[in-house]
Amino acid sequence: MNVIGLLFLIITEFVAGRALLYIFNVKEKPVSSFMISMLCGILVVSIVPFILALCHIQLTESSMYVSVSVATIVLAVTQIKKFMNFKVDLWGAIKSVQLYELPVIIICILMMGVSVWRCFYYPPFARDMNSGPEAIAEFAVREKTMINSIFSLNLESTNNHLKPPFITDLQIVYKILVQPFGQVWLSQIAICFLIWIYNIMRDKLHPLFASMVFLVFFTMPDPFSYTYIMLFDYSNMVFYFAGFYFIMRYVDTKTYNYFLFSVLMFGFATYIRPETLVLCGLALPLVIWYQWKDKVAIPRIVISSVIFMIIPFIFYYLWMGIFMKYYMPVHFDVADRINKNLTDLSPFYNRFYELNTRILFEDLLHDIDPPKPPLQSYYLNNGIGLNIALYGYFIYMFIVILITDLIFFRKKFTTEGRIALYGVLTVYIGLPLLGYLIPWVDLMNTTKRGLFKMFPLMLIYMRSSGFLIMLSNGIRNWEMPSLTASKPQPVQVKQATPKPQPKGKK
Repeated sequence: MNVIGLLFLIITEFVAGRALLYIFNVKEKPVSSFMISMLCGILVVSIVPFILALCHIQLTESSMYVSVSVATIVLAVTQIKKFMNFKVDLWGAIKSVQLYELPVIIICILMMGVSVWRCFYYPPFARDMNSGPEAIAEFAVREKTMINSIFSLNLESTNNHLKPPFITDLQIVYKILVQPFGQVWLSQIAICFLIWIYNIMRDKLHPLFASMVFLVFFTMPDPFSYTYIMLFDYSNMVFYFAGFYFIMRYVDTKTYNYFLFSVLMFGFATYIRPETLVLCGLALPLVIWYQWKDKVAIPRIVISSVIFMIIPFIFYYLWMGIFMKYYMPVHFDVADRINKNLTDLSPFYNRFYELNTRILFEDLLHDIDPPKPPLQSYYLNNGIGLNIALYGYFIYMFIVILITDLIFFRKKFTTEGRIALYGVLTVYIGLPLLGYLIPWVDLMNTTKRGLFKMFPLMLIYMRSSGFLIMLSNGIRNWEMPSLTASKPQPVQVKQATPKPQPKGKK
């Protein structure tokens, strides 16, 4: 491993991402700001080989160092004064960790240690990668161009070479500058995201409950496995969540820069998976509603709506409308993949039914389920529902907390909680809608992994749950006895009555 190359990328990613936060005037707590900066910086680096390919510049070690440096300097130079005052309160974050959080933190460190080792030690092994982005990246490093001899092979049996360049570009950068297997960037994304979302949970919940619900989220088997299996879905989940999180910040602060930054996050998510554009369309009514509720002028609402959709579309069009059409040596037309019979809604209903009975709630509904493929039959024969094998008990924990809030804490629903639930709904309805619009969006691969996007939104709902906040406040009150009981009572001093003045002699 080239340690100097890895340090170079970590520093440039942080500087580029931090510059984006400064440009959009995004202000978060120090640890969260650092993690968001790293995530955004990785996206900036991922675009560099794509731009070099558009400019017909060879992909060499020197061109990588120069182009990444130039991209970072261009972003940072306009914010140099703010960088001069930058501080990271790392010691303050360490001191805030409570003793009862340590078991959860240790478990997470041990599990992520295994994940990081697998990313570093083993080559990419996912079928979709080896027949697409990984193969293109490997030949790009050898031949110094993204349009290389891999496209001379017969690729009719797969469409993985047509997927967006996010993973291909990062693999090119990390193969050239870090190590032959690349994919170390996946560990960076996973670690930064997990630290960020855990700090978000601790902002409102007592650390004991924040760590407990986070552990159930973190140990979901299928999402955790994609912290070391290189595919698009985990990264797409991170930036889709970021888009909704900054919508929450916009609605809470009424500051327009948070809205613009959320749009950028949705754009990044669309750059990773183009079909996210449909889910962005489903999220648009949420923005319109809250702007209407805040009595924003109608022209401003229209402009915001256009911005909300046009930025993700630009990310979509850069790949599908420009590079795919004018640079790729293979023909691909999205229109050929669209459902030709949109008046027939049965594919949507069937996919929605299968989503619930074959994935989300199979251990409850398997008796009415249609015939199962071998993987599902294996789990059922061993007394395990496929949903438990994939997602553990996180979904059930969310449902129990949500029902408790609906019954006992309905009046304490927060705006943040409503936005999080709306985000869950966009995924829950949007994935069957994608299966209806695009038949090759299958159930047990694209849809199953697409569900990842709703899990962080479920988690962020829990930090505004009336039930969990009540429990958190109860523990805080128990930990900190009332101040009135410990305060010494003021001593009342009895004022002396003034002595009568002697009458003067006449």
